[in-house]
Amino acid sequence: MRYLRITGIRILLSFFLANMAIALLFENPSYNFPKILLHLLFMGLAYYGLTLYVNNKKK
Repeated sequence: MRYLRITGIRILLSFFLANMAIALLFENPSYNFPKILLHLLFMGLAYYGLTLYVNNKKK
């Protein structure tokens, strides 16, 4: 999992993880302001989790 050390890859993965979470929570795909904020929150959480995983993984 050496590719997770690249910041752009973590941002991309967190974007897709947030999209999957939003798709599971809401059946209407139209975005309004609360959904955008929730999407950004999920992206931040996924990015933070991936960063913790990368930094704590034993080499």
